[in-house]
Amino acid sequence: MPDVGIAMGPTPPFDAMARRVSRLAASGLRSFWWPDHLVAFHSAELWATGGLGRIQPDPHVYADPFVCMAVSAGAAGDALVGVCVTDAIRRNAATLAQTVLSLDHLAPGRVVLGLGSGEYANYGPYGVEVPSPARVLDEAAARIRRLLDDPGPDEQGAVMGLRPPEGSPGPRLWLAAHGPRGFRTAGRYGDGWIPNFLTVDAWHAGKEAVASAAAEAGRDPSALTYGLSVQVVLQDDHEAAHRLLEHPVLKAFALLLPPERYEAVGASHPLGGGGLHHMVASRAGADQLRAAEAVPFEVVHDQMLHGTPEEVAEQIGRYRGLDHVVLWDPVPLADLDAARSAAAGCVRLAALLQEET
Repeated sequence: MPDVGIAMGPTPPFDAMARRVSRLAASGLRSFWWPDHLVAFHSAELWATGGLGRIQPDPHVYADPFVCMAVSAGAAGDALVGVCVTDAIRRNAATLAQTVLSLDHLAPGRVVLGLGSGEYANYGPYGVEVPSPARVLDEAAARIRRLLDDPGPDEQGAVMGLRPPEGSPGPRLWLAAHGPRGFRTAGRYGDGWIPNFLTVDAWHAGKEAVASAAAEAGRDPSALTYGLSVQVVLQDDHEAAHRLLEHPVLKAFALLLPPERYEAVGASHPLGGGGLHHMVASRAGADQLRAAEAVPFEVVHDQMLHGTPEEVAEQIGRYRGLDHVVLWDPVPLADLDAARSAAAGCVRLAALLQEET
């Protein structure tokens, strides 16, 4: 069964963040991850309907993930620290390599650069236009791979003189890739693959495609880490988890899914298309709240693993060959009273999965 990591809240104060990482590391969590956002997934109007909105009114509060990794590196013990995920649209590939090589001196061999194709909300409103995010991901992954492995200079004179400390294998590059082109990129250049929102069948097909691409590139497919980033709604009984899935703050995450996930249950996407490529929550206002309320229960039910820790452990077990799973706990966003059960459930789930290894 896989190693288990957990996504962390990206908000200061940093001393409290480090203390929580230390407690979770002591309980057996094997990795800690921070998102890289400028704009949240929720509009202010939608966010205000949830529990966390009562104590943090602004949903768009995101500290830099690499600062979070730095301040938490020591508290994590021997666990990994990573960003899940950043992109090379807002951040240059060379400076990303420099950043993770710098962090590797704080957490030797434990730094993971999670890299994806980016979300429009995090670059479009800031004046950046990108004709092909997939091409940016492919080119950036190739460049980062070269800079991590070889100080250069290359034919253009690009160098990366900063190297890992003695004894460290260096930082790892994991790709959040979902389509055929992304699978090829992950296989050619990644040390790991960390997709999200994939069904069991889609994950197995993607794993096969990533492994095939690695073999075609002359790399050892078995040397890659095959991961999964997944939202889990954990409670003491299944029906309590179902009630949480009805909350619009949680249903809003299903707006990121492509239209075919709605068509599979005989419905239409409330936004007309997958929100990942065009939704900007900071300008969506009450329209996003109405869209979230319109998400069919069946869609969010199939998107988020939910139930008791034992039930979710069984669901994760269906991802055969999974090496590493990252848990995202969205329950506090909806209900602070249910958050304690959810937090304890994540620790219990990690123990269930890892006690079988």
